[in-house]
Amino acid sequence: MVYKIKNEKLKIFVESLLITLVLITIGFTLGFYVEFQRTNKVVENYNNFEIEALDLKLQNYYYQIMDRASCEQAIEQNFIFADDLYLRGLDLEKYEEASQLTENIKSEKKKYVLLKTELWLNSILLKERCGADFDTIVYIYENEPNSNGKVSEQQVISNVLKTIKEKKGNSVILLPIAGDLELNSVDLQKRIYNVTYLPTLIINEKTTLEGFHSEEEIENYLTN
Repeated sequence: MVYKIKNEKLKIFVESLLITLVLITIGFTLGFYVEFQRTNKVVENYNNFEIEALDLKLQNYYYQIMDRASCEQAIEQNFIFADDLYLRGLDLEKYEEASQLTENIKSEKKKYVLLKTELWLNSILLKERCGADFDTIVYIYENEPNSNGKVSEQQVISNVLKTIKEKKGNSVILLPIAGDLELNSVDLQKRIYNVTYLPTLIINEKTTLEGFHSEEEIENYLTN
């Protein structure tokens, strides 16, 4: 009788163990699949920017040779591109926050950052050639902050900038640019504007603000 009871207990234990292992395996597999799909989605979204990068570069060439009669259309197209890039960037942030930054994603993000840098240079060119009346806010931040304090600081700044962008609409071009991806063009801009601390704001290519600043402080430097 004792032997039979022991066998039954052992049987229950083995069955429970097998069920637990099956559930763990299913959970692990499902989690891996979800993460795999999420990572692929991030990479896919970044890959889609390659055509836009070429398009933006061609626009830059055109801006250098166009006459002032084309300025209105060029400025309008620049804003359409900037707003589309900004909105798609918000979607990518959500995917990035839920995924680890793999080398593959990091490589694709570099292309995205270069695209935004190109847009910034195009905006500067339009201001010079067409006297375009809009503000640029370039937000250079740490892509991989090494402290919780830095993460919190950048999150607060990002929220303030989103509020300003929503309020100002097409009078402001907001360009968040990761400044620690070892990109020569970004590093060059950091040297030109003497950026030695991240995060930093560059407003209208005239004013640099290190760290956190309130919505009111930032708006004081805008022209619109």
